[in-house]
Amino acid sequence: MLSKSPTIIAGGLFLISIIILLLDTNTFLFLLINNMGTIFIDKIWILLTTFGDKVFILVLVFIPFWRSLDLLRALLIAALISFLIVGGMKFLIALARPYEILDPASFHLIGDKLTTYAFPSGHTAGAFAIMGCIGFYFKNNTLILLAIFFASLVGLSRIMLGVHWPMDVLVGAALGWMCAGLSVSLISAHLLRDCHIWNYLTYIIYLLLASYLFWKGSEYDDAYWMVKLISAIGIVVALGALIWLFRGGNKEPVSVTGWLS
Repeated sequence: MLSKSPTIIAGGLFLISIIILLLDTNTFLFLLINNMGTIFIDKIWILLTTFGDKVFILVLVFIPFWRSLDLLRALLIAALISFLIVGGMKFLIALARPYEILDPASFHLIGDKLTTYAFPSGHTAGAFAIMGCIGFYFKNNTLILLAIFFASLVGLSRIMLGVHWPMDVLVGAALGWMCAGLSVSLISAHLLRDCHIWNYLTYIIYLLLASYLFWKGSEYDDAYWMVKLISAIGIVVALGALIWLFRGGNKEPVSVTGWLS
């Protein structure tokens, strides 16, 4: 059985990060992992890293879970909290990205050079926050492990693209996992649940997210059509959800049956 506390996994990730820092192996691990990634085509890592975009993954998860209003709200809260925490830490710590420190010939860089700071990884935090919410809502160890595995691939892709250090990814994963636990706890405490207007507002937010994603597209050409397709489907589903709700559709919120139950 997996632990019922998200702090166990988060604590383990923080501990590994501290060990890497103390042993001064961050650069060594980055070069080792990044160069191993060259055995795969760049498109694989580009597609995987796209799933770490908070707007994209929110719209993607919304499509199959559009009737699970409590879960949808937990996803929004987790994404918002992780965004604020990661943004604040990037500003305060201001850690340079690998291509600003290392010889460009020593590693493989995919895509454009980012202008923001490295620590921690926002894509990884977003992926773990969203996947964590799903895991905490369903009492299924297989689903939880798949969620961890998928989010880990997103984190790994950030190193393969050459834009993040291993420590960025580990701390991002820990923060995202904790944000998931916090957001699910808030929703399970009946916040934002009892007023019918929140149902409309939830669907409107996802409609806006899907519309923004369709307009924005992807920064990577290889993921352009995937993003366009998912965002278009998200728009249709959100509009259908609003019509369904207006016509009297309703469903009991998804109960927390996972780790936090």
